[in-house]
Amino acid sequence: MAVNKQETQGSLATVRRKVETDHDVQDGIPFNGSHVEQGLENEPARVKSRPGAVRWWPLAGAGALILTILTILTVYLLAGRSATVDQLVILTVPSGAAVNLNGKSYGTTPVKIEQIIAGNYQLTITKENFEPIDRIIPISDSQPLEFTLQPLTPSEVIALSKEERLNRYRQQAEDAFANSHLAIPFKDSALYYLSLLIGEDPGNQFALDMRERVRKVLHQTAQAAAAHGDFAQAQELYASLVENYNDEDARQAQIRMETQLYAKRGDIRDLIRKAEDAFQHNHLVDPPRMNALYFAKQVLVFDRMNERALGIKREIEDRLVKEAEAYRRRGETEQAITAFERIVELFPDDKDSESRLRDLQATRQAEQREKDPDLLRSRGLQSYREQDFSAAVPDLERAALNNRGTPEVIFSLARSYMKLGQLDKAVAYFVQVPESDDESYRSAQASLGDIAEMRSDTNRAVEFYKRARRLGGSTLYPLGTLDEKIERIEKKQKEKEDEPVPVTIRVKHQHGGLLGRSCTGLLTVDSKGVKYEGSEHVYSSNLLGVAVRIVGDEMTLQLQKSTVTFKVPRADAERFRQALGRYQQQGLRSQ
Repeated sequence: MAVNKQETQGSLATVRRKVETDHDVQDGIPFNGSHVEQGLENEPARVKSRPGAVRWWPLAGAGALILTILTILTVYLLAGRSATVDQLVILTVPSGAAVNLNGKSYGTTPVKIEQIIAGNYQLTITKENFEPIDRIIPISDSQPLEFTLQPLTPSEVIALSKEERLNRYRQQAEDAFANSHLAIPFKDSALYYLSLLIGEDPGNQFALDMRERVRKVLHQTAQAAAAHGDFAQAQELYASLVENYNDEDARQAQIRMETQLYAKRGDIRDLIRKAEDAFQHNHLVDPPRMNALYFAKQVLVFDRMNERALGIKREIEDRLVKEAEAYRRRGETEQAITAFERIVELFPDDKDSESRLRDLQATRQAEQREKDPDLLRSRGLQSYREQDFSAAVPDLERAALNNRGTPEVIFSLARSYMKLGQLDKAVAYFVQVPESDDESYRSAQASLGDIAEMRSDTNRAVEFYKRARRLGGSTLYPLGTLDEKIERIEKKQKEKEDEPVPVTIRVKHQHGGLLGRSCTGLLTVDSKGVKYEGSEHVYSSNLLGVAVRIVGDEMTLQLQKSTVTFKVPRADAERFRQALGRYQQQGLRSQ
């Protein structure tokens, strides 16, 4: 079919005007009509855009820029929303712990923090009598953070081994449970010792089982208290369950109880009257459910700020504290401890009474330690080893009196007395060391030898030393030392046997001459020389040059300047001559 060229050009112009008017875009590329031209068969001519079309490009660029900014803002807002945690809940078991995040305090647990920025935080959790928590934690979502607090290790068990601590905690938990001291007050309760046990041994089945038993008993007791109208005790027990177990059943029971309490608010006046009447009759905390404190607590359940009930409660506490202080001043430690234990149980917030109780318990513990024979034994032996003999004696004596008198204890006690110069007491204990192969017995025998030697009883000393040597000696007295002691004493004994002793004999001095006169007297030889003391005269001479000659019953002494003759029994004359010879030999040795 033939196409007229002018018709074709007219149609093309019409199409171009339509496209330019609508500013259509195809596949993201502005449609300017050249595409149509290119699509026309055998049309070599190129259609040019009109000058007005170029105004569209700045508008397109501005639109693209606005779109980009909107996209960035959207992404930023979305990112900012995801970096903020709507709500963070921090829980602890037990509750009531102070929470601090990055140096800012948020009160006590349970804690709820709104709109917190995600990130890492320095978390500090503290509660009296519990180990503090101080760590870096990541916060990225609303998942609650729950921490189980560990009670502080009691000072009196720090020195024990882990096994000893676990055994002690178990026994203490069993005792507290048997005495119905379950959780209130927490310190020294079954729950307290179970917490210590689990802290040291998280998988301890005994502790886990008993902890569940405590929970069940607390529930049962709370339910029974509520049934009997003791709303104060029920509320206290449920609060303990929530605090120590985060127990949801207890929380719901608290809510139900609020309804009951609201219905009974009219009982406040009657309860106040009963509290005042019990107080006037001195029924402060007894008998059960009929005492002033019981009625005051019931009032405070309905009205926590009731001034009269708070006043009665304070007066009761003050009177109980005065009674406990009176026991303490009189030195009646056990009665004072019992009284303060009751106060702490009834008034858990009384920190002053709790402090006094701890002091009294520490005093009692120190007194008990002073009576503990095992402690006395070890401390006494330690003092002995450190050569503090004065300190060793009283501890070792008390240990011996309390059936801890082992051979080592008795020997150390005797040796301490010996070192202090109290030899009689030392001997009394040395002889109590039982005969055995024990080193203490061998050392005791040698020590008895030392004491005998101090008292110049050398024969007895040698006897003890030789007995110790036959037994093999000891660390304190080796065989070589015993041999030296024995040799020294025996040498002295021999020297003593060889030492001359003074001899005095009765003689008749022959004067000589025609008349043959004589006189009687005493003739003595000693270390000073020879001396005659007669009935008519006295004379003496030193030992130098003195000689003796004996013929029959006559003894002649050759002195330095004279010769004298005596009538004397021959046996006496021989004793005199021997003594004279020993003194003369001693004189020569001394030269």
